[in-house]
Amino acid sequence: ILAREGTGARLEAMNFDVVELADIERPPSGLVRLTAGADRRVAHKALTATARATHSCGLIWIDSIAALMPEDEDGIDLPEGSVLARTLGLDHKAGALQPQLSPENVVIVGLRHADPAEARVLKDSRVSAFTMTDIDAMGMRDLMHEAIRIATSGTQGFHVSYSPTVTEFAGWAAGSGGLTVRETHQAMEAIALSGGLLSMDVSGLTADLEPRIGTDAVNFVMSAFGKRIL
Repeated sequence: ILAREGTGARLEAMNFDVVELADIERPPSGLVRLTAGADRRVAHKALTATARATHSCGLIWIDSIAALMPEDEDGIDLPEGSVLARTLGLDHKAGALQPQLSPENVVIVGLRHADPAEARVLKDSRVSAFTMTDIDAMGMRDLMHEAIRIATSGTQGFHVSYSPTVTEFAGWAAGSGGLTVRETHQAMEAIALSGGLLSMDVSGLTADLEPRIGTDAVNFVMSAFGKRIL
């Protein structure tokens, strides 16, 4: 748990505390919460906590996939590829975070893969999605300006969900064709400057992840929380 003094300030000037909570889903107010996990299901837990602490929030989903895959009707467990569908109530199962999180305030950045069934769900969902083609055309600066506008329209702020698979790292197949490291930092820097960050999660942090990628992920988080060169 990272205590908030105001994102966008120099990282070195901010006060950070690690706080142990008896109930992670009922956090005290005034904190920017950072959650890390092995897969995208950590995003649902993190967003649940944020939704309970706000009356309205947006979501910037920085990932190579939309996680909107339709679920099996009889399925109980939450598949990783259906996390956002469950969060938005698109699967009509328990776990939706409405009315706090509306599809109109959700934006996907860096989308590279979508199953045909998932693409249909996305088209009908009112969720905004920016693919790598959009990023190439708009540039990361203008695209993030629009993403933040969408996520903050009528909300108290936004949650950021980041998966390393959205970023291209040399020699790592999972990120092939994705954002450059610099583009990822640009996205995080825009988030910090907006002052709207309520909470953040990072998925894909497993024991098998190459240390250099984990290090870059930490640096991306630091950029989101306000680290600057000068």
